Formats: sequence, C-alpha cells, structure tokens
Amino acid sequence: MLLGQLFMKAGFHVEVAADGAAAILFLEHNPPPSAIVLDLLMPGIVGSSVLAYLSSQPVLADVPVAIVSSSPHLAPDGYALFKKPLQFAPLLEFIRGACQGQGRPSPS
Repeated sequence: MLLGQLFMKAGFHVEVAADGAAAILFLEHNPPPSAIVLDLLMPGIVGSSVLAYLSSQPVLADVPVAIVSSSPHLAPDGYALFKKPLQFAPLLEFIRGACQGQGRPSPS
C-alpha cells in the first residue's frame, strides 16, 4: 500500500491488488495498465503465476513489469528487478520511462 501512495503522490493513477488473484481479476476486466509493479511473494497466487498469466495474454504481454522482491533469486530474467529494502527513486524512474515508452504521458 505504501508504494501505491508514493506513486499517487508522484501523480500516477494507481490500482492496488492485495494478492495475485485480485491482480489477475483486475487485469481481466480493465484496460491494460501502463506498467505493473509486482512482488513475487504474495498470498495465494504468487508473482510468478501472475507473470505467466501476463505473458499468456497478447494484450498484456508487452506491459512493462517491475519486480520488487526480497527474494531476487526467484526473479526470472527479462524483468526489471528492484530489491528490498527498496529505494523508491530508481523504481519511480523505471515507471516514468515505461509510461513514456508506451506513448502515455507520465506526470510532471
């Protein structure tokens, strides 16, 4: 929740999912987000299953994903990895760049 608040203060519209199942449900019923921040160790459906779901959906497969984890050894290759304890500034820079890279403006 704290990350969501920090992104909102930076001017982003944020949707927070409490677990992997809620994230997948949200993604199934809403337009693709500009970017996703994902923890690998969540209750219920874990982050690796969310990643598998994203890659199986053509409309979501190219959405930039930032993995935030205290278990970086679990992170698959090909994703931006931000280790806990987290430094917010590099993650914010990644998300801003991801939003600009998709032709969507990031906040000023």
